[in-house]
Amino acid sequence: MQDIIFFSDSKCANIYPLNIGRCESTLHFGGRSVAQQWRDILTGIDSSFEINSRLMPTSAAGRILRSMKPGDSWGNGGNVYAIIKGEKIKHIDPEIIQPSDLLFSESAADYFEMCGAGISEDFEKLKLAWSVRTLSEEEREAWALQGVIVHGELDKIHLAPGAIIRSCNLNTEEGDVFLGPNSEVMEGANIRGPFVLGENSQLRMGAKVYGPTSIGKHCKVGGELSNVVIHDYSNKAHGGFLGNSVIGSWCNLGAETSASNLKNTYGEIEIYSGEMKKNIKSGRTFCGLLMGDHSKTAIHTAFDTATVVGAFCNIFGSGTPPKHIPSFSWGGSDGLAEYRLEQAISTASKVLSRRGLELTPEKESEIVKLFSTTERERKENLNLTKK
Repeated sequence: MQDIIFFSDSKCANIYPLNIGRCESTLHFGGRSVAQQWRDILTGIDSSFEINSRLMPTSAAGRILRSMKPGDSWGNGGNVYAIIKGEKIKHIDPEIIQPSDLLFSESAADYFEMCGAGISEDFEKLKLAWSVRTLSEEEREAWALQGVIVHGELDKIHLAPGAIIRSCNLNTEEGDVFLGPNSEVMEGANIRGPFVLGENSQLRMGAKVYGPTSIGKHCKVGGELSNVVIHDYSNKAHGGFLGNSVIGSWCNLGAETSASNLKNTYGEIEIYSGEMKKNIKSGRTFCGLLMGDHSKTAIHTAFDTATVVGAFCNIFGSGTPPKHIPSFSWGGSDGLAEYRLEQAISTASKVLSRRGLELTPEKESEIVKLFSTTERERKENLNLTKK
């Protein structure tokens, strides 16, 4: 019987804020979660795996794990990548053709930077998982008559059962376009691959998408996106720009919410470090918004370059919010207060019920625990009052 356990190491602190209240293995590498892709790769192997949640499910890493035997431990320099439980543990040093074939997440920003690689690595597995139909060149005229104009090869467009394409423009010159089960691309949308639209998700009318971008399941997305990862059950249904960003689950971005992804000076940006508890140089020129689960923004919210937002935040105000907003914060440019726990729980319950889901007592207890574990961070970063 196969059993997979994902573990977090000390470096996972740098994945903040995306891993607040969730394991890094649930984050998306391309269009699907790290965990789901590892399960697909290891299908048919009856072993008990322990896998570092920062190890991306590339084909190179998959070959190594599939070749491991009970008791094997794979790692390097004190870092453990994967273990198969056995009576006696022994270290292995597998041959790696290209070190670059192994990908590890080192920061939250890595997830938008690795989006293209994730879509490419998951290509064949995703086609099987979604039972997609790949379009053919013979269909070009028929699609054009329906208003679907394709720039590039049609065999780079993959439709899962129930996927709907209204009149729109699709460009596959730089990557494939995957539309998940029962997803919809509305009229007037413009998409440049690589792009993944998840199950039961909707790309709204007139949306502009530049790949590599992925949208999880049960999302409604509009406006302009460029190299963005949006996790399951989050909405950006209206106008506004997001570039080089990662949005957690159960988030809602109000109309015209936008985030700068480039400094006016074109200089190196600083990003708040969950480990160092301060802004540090990132070596990057581009980074937009990094947002944890269950956070919300009001209409016309405008974020500065490389803004980091924790979980369960409610952000509003006429000015630019702080570049780091701790979890369970309420407010914005005019100051922040502590988001009352009971109000945060009530909102989460309402949001889940709109999707036909229930906030179980177990989930509610997790929110209470998360509120407690993030309290010190709120007090250290801001002089918050209760709201």
